[in-house]
Amino acid sequence: MALSRKTLTGDETARFGFRATDLGYVSTTQHGYTIAIFGDTFDETPDLVATPQNWRCPVGLRQSNPDIENGICWDNAIGGDVARQMIPYRHAGTPRAGRLPDGFTNIPNDLIHLPDGRFIMTTAAVRSWDPVVTDGSWSTFHSRMWTSIDTHAEKWERTWDIEGDHPNMDFPNSGEWRHFQNNTLLMIPGERWVYIHGTDEGRRPDGGIHLMRVHWKTMWNRSTYEFWGCDASGEWAFRPGGHTTPILTPTLPRGCIGELSTQFIEGRVVLSYCDGALGAVTRTAERPEGEWTVPRVQVSPAEAPCLYAPCIHPFSSLARSQMLLSQWTKHPNRDRTTFYGVKQWEVDLTCDTYRDARAMPAADLVRLLSDEADQGVDRTHLEEVVTAACSSPR
Repeated sequence: MALSRKTLTGDETARFGFRATDLGYVSTTQHGYTIAIFGDTFDETPDLVATPQNWRCPVGLRQSNPDIENGICWDNAIGGDVARQMIPYRHAGTPRAGRLPDGFTNIPNDLIHLPDGRFIMTTAAVRSWDPVVTDGSWSTFHSRMWTSIDTHAEKWERTWDIEGDHPNMDFPNSGEWRHFQNNTLLMIPGERWVYIHGTDEGRRPDGGIHLMRVHWKTMWNRSTYEFWGCDASGEWAFRPGGHTTPILTPTLPRGCIGELSTQFIEGRVVLSYCDGALGAVTRTAERPEGEWTVPRVQVSPAEAPCLYAPCIHPFSSLARSQMLLSQWTKHPNRDRTTFYGVKQWEVDLTCDTYRDARAMPAADLVRLLSDEADQGVDRTHLEEVVTAACSSPR
């Protein structure tokens, strides 16, 4: 059942020069340890109404202990004794008006260790945190790719766009690329492809998850990307130039899909994300394209208010997985953060139900989600949010 195991930030990260951070997307390396990348990071508080305290984004921590069920333990930080900002850029502008070339901040999306030893990381350059801009949560200038050829990912630089002869390999916030502003990177053993699942900027109402792929040797050649989509004849395929068709959409009407992460565990592709008011969900499939199991609610807002960015640790098993889950909660009567950090939850990913839940009547959907949810999830919460969403005007 879903069980809160440990707070992974705060006291656990103070020795690396920070207590407040979020995200924590975990990737395996060829060295046997993992690297977790975190978002906006501060000595003590993320409240930007005051002067930020040693603001850095992203930062990275390494971790090697295999017995993660007993608690994930951080070994060391990228940057030395004090975790430093991993990539070379300058925060420009204000929270509501970021400026080019790099935006207000660069939020990490994911990291991958390629077969030739190179590390690739993607980030989203924030244009504005103002929800009015996108009718969701935030807007971006682009998603940017960064490279490290350092053995242990200490030194990073911008990835050159080979075909464009440009120092920044970006996914622009336009055309098919706009569907990959938030993205997650996956390689399957024995395959040459990097599969990239992505969403539009922010948490757009009714926005979906898209998929593209690229040979790992040509990630810096834009023309080699292929987009997964359905054409007019109903045929699904990867096609250069697009178009893409969403492979998954929110479960509830006018719902939204938040930050996502993929892993390959025990022969299954595991996708985790926040599915609107339902909370943190997981779905699994044999292939990156699907067919996907129904959304399995792992942690709802009833158990962890203000949750976002669930990530399954790659050392997990399906039946006993460890999820990193962010929360940002504030005091109800004050503009003051009470918790901004990442916690470890133990969850069960096993699910063998394949149904299209979106078209179900509310009562049937409540029953399905309750049957498939992790044991620790509040069933009353599920019933309330499903009933409210299905009874609202679309």
